[in-house]
Amino acid sequence: SAQINTGSVNKTYSLSTTQPFFTPEGISRTFDIYRRDVNTSSLNIVSYNTSSYGVGVRFGVPLSEKNAISYGLTFDNTNLSNLVVGTSPDAYIHYCSQVNGLSSDTADSCTVNSLTASLGWSNDTRDDIMFPKKGNLMRINGEVATPGFDMQLYKLTFQETWYKDITKDLTFMLNGQFGYANSYGGKEFPFFKNFYVGGVNTVRGYSQGSIGPICVPGTNQGCDSATSNVFLGGNKEIIGNAELFMPIPFMKNNNQFRLSAFVDAGNVYSMDQAINLGDLRYSAGMGVMWVSPFGPLKLVYAHAFH
Repeated sequence: SAQINTGSVNKTYSLSTTQPFFTPEGISRTFDIYRRDVNTSSLNIVSYNTSSYGVGVRFGVPLSEKNAISYGLTFDNTNLSNLVVGTSPDAYIHYCSQVNGLSSDTADSCTVNSLTASLGWSNDTRDDIMFPKKGNLMRINGEVATPGFDMQLYKLTFQETWYKDITKDLTFMLNGQFGYANSYGGKEFPFFKNFYVGGVNTVRGYSQGSIGPICVPGTNQGCDSATSNVFLGGNKEIIGNAELFMPIPFMKNNNQFRLSAFVDAGNVYSMDQAINLGDLRYSAGMGVMWVSPFGPLKLVYAHAFH
């Protein structure tokens, strides 16, 4: 498989090759190679650029028809740039200065190498991949950036999505997602590995990454007027979605379109913040999904309740 994404924020060039039956028991093996560039200047988060390339190998082990585990190793080289001493948050400048071995916080760029081991488990009992009416999907994933490199961290994510057919035409969905990440071994947590909440894949109705801690001049990580009121992300995230799916009126027997009404909630928290459900941000709206010849397309209208 190959992927090319030339967006203004994310640029991705990747190649993957999979051998489905690497062993007679059905264990698969996948090799990946990629190049990813991220430019956050057009988003509501603190501005920085990353340019990454990496190679990895992954294995998939089917435990049953519905259960599988996966594990792998990925080497990544990431160059951080577009930081400005005196303008970017002090923690960002300090991180790059530490990576570069400087005694003072003067680095506006750095290069970070990592070797990450991953392990995941999934259970999928959905009756259909595109338009499920019943069943659930559960995923648990863990990552550890191994010692001996510039980055030492661990990241855990959990997601469960549950579907229930209320009637022949109505399906109710609940989704919950939780993530936690931290560093270890005396290394600082890399800010570019923060979780960001807000946007079409998390809490719809909010701009991308526009939920959670913000820069406040004089009180928050050295932010000044040039970076005030932009979002920092965090090392903890919680997301919840409730959605009711239904056919589009007068198109009940069409299996290419589906209408939905939804309520989303979520937030992201920094290192020094405890998770407080009272701080969740909410939104509601409607959407339509079309299984087009080019792949699934979604059109969503949502209102954010600030």
